[in-house]
Amino acid sequence: MPFNLVPEDEKAAEASKQLAQQLHDLYKHECYGTKKKESCHILGEFYMTVERDVDKAKELFEHTCEELNFSESCLALGNIYLAHEKYEDPEKAMSLFLRACEKKSPGACNNAGLVYQSGLKNSTIAKDMSKAVEMFRKSCDYGHKNGCFNLSAIYLMGKDGIPKDMQKAFELSFKSCEMMHPWGCANVSRMYATGDGVEKSPQQAERYKRLAKMYSGHYDYNIKT
Repeated sequence: MPFNLVPEDEKAAEASKQLAQQLHDLYKHECYGTKKKESCHILGEFYMTVERDVDKAKELFEHTCEELNFSESCLALGNIYLAHEKYEDPEKAMSLFLRACEKKSPGACNNAGLVYQSGLKNSTIAKDMSKAVEMFRKSCDYGHKNGCFNLSAIYLMGKDGIPKDMQKAFELSFKSCEMMHPWGCANVSRMYATGDGVEKSPQQAERYKRLAKMYSGHYDYNIKT
């Protein structure tokens, strides 16, 4: 091989590495130089996903949450306390989710709902479906498709003191489908097919079945919306 030729995959890897370093330098400058909170959060995500350095990510998320008052960093910090064995602290995680939810972080509200839906073993956080519904409702209102879908699933089945309500289940499934949640579309299709919570319509059932397939990656180029 001539000395000046590099295999295409090596070129791509090197270009990717250089781009990552450039982005790192940019976000680091904007974070520590101009105190731009969004850049600090992205830099924390860089440490977490690219460098895979949880310690550095945690430190930066903590700074951005506490000092810069950025709710998405509070959510990310909560996820570390919930999921990483080294820092496991369910109560602290929940406190951060609730704090970020109060600042209208839809993902944080959804996470709080998930925790309340099942409770957490070896913690003081007990299962509480009423609070789960409250958190999922906020998440949905703030535009989180999973929050809408999770709440629809509760009303679809009726669960732990929350009565079954097919009309609410349809409305929430429809809303999550509008946000491209494939299972939300699948539930809308099923309810149109059976007439549960909405007037029966085979045509609409087929339409939302196709949308469900499209949003799950099974694209149908003949889809009609």
